[in-house]
Amino acid sequence: MIKILLADDYYIVRRVLRSLLSSEKDFEIVGEAADGLETVELARELQPDVLLLDLKMPGINGLEVTSRVAKMSPQIRTIIVSMYSNQAYIDEALRRGAKAYVPKEATGDELVTAIRRVSNGEIFLSPSLQIRSTADPQNRSPQT
Repeated sequence: MIKILLADDYYIVRRVLRSLLSSEKDFEIVGEAADGLETVELARELQPDVLLLDLKMPGINGLEVTSRVAKMSPQIRTIIVSMYSNQAYIDEALRRGAKAYVPKEATGDELVTAIRRVSNGEIFLSPSLQIRSTADPQNRSPQT
């Protein structure tokens, strides 16, 4: 069973993710968080296998959450699920310890694949990000 913590400041996004992922027999949603500090605390308390995390969170942002969780519990694999898909965000997220980066416009199957791959110790980048990142001239640094 892959234990998953959902972290997004939008309730409806968490509900959709829960609904999508609950249909997978080997996934268990163990908690939800609506801000960055709550995410770090729940990750410490619940020790999920996978943390699905939005970049833009109240309190502390997803990049800082990624850093804190990676230091606190390196066995937790963080997957960034974000609408921001420029190369600078991707690189910074991976540098801080994320194991995958999936855009919010990805399919449910793609997210499920990302979860399974990072659970097996792999790094996952959405195929659409790999194509777009080479063509995106606006390669701005992420705001932390």
